[in-house]
Amino acid sequence: MTASAPPPPPPSTPPAPVTGGRASSRWVAPVVAAVVAAGAGMGVGWLLWAGPDSAASGTGVDNAAADAAGACQAWQRVPAFSALANGDKNASAHFDRAVGAASLAHAAAELDDRYKSLNEAFQDVHMRLRTFKVEGAEAEAAHEKVTALCADLDD
Repeated sequence: MTASAPPPPPPSTPPAPVTGGRASSRWVAPVVAAVVAAGAGMGVGWLLWAGPDSAASGTGVDNAAADAAGACQAWQRVPAFSALANGDKNASAHFDRAVGAASLAHAAAELDDRYKSLNEAFQDVHMRLRTFKVEGAEAEAAHEKVTALCADLDD
């Protein structure tokens, strides 16, 4: 039998701990503070922009006027259906925005009968979006009807 070699001597300095596994905790607090400040700034900006007389600045769970105004504000950012049908790169976002506006219009009509016609127009648009019937004169007329009803709310 051969004699086994002696084990190597231990290192003169202990190994350094591995770093980089977690983000430094010194960055967490400033990042969270920046996110909170940005959110608060956007909220204050919206309140200042909307103003106290704006229906959209209303509060309360039964504020139908705020729901109707919110629906119309979202609708202002929905392009003509011809743009959606022609492959607009943001078509999905516009579809979602229009459906969300229809939901707000429905909530407004549930709370206040004055918004019944706005709700009906939005529900027509919603059905067209669900069935992808956004081309043709009838679709453009539905889009224009909602636009006109929303314009009447601003008066």
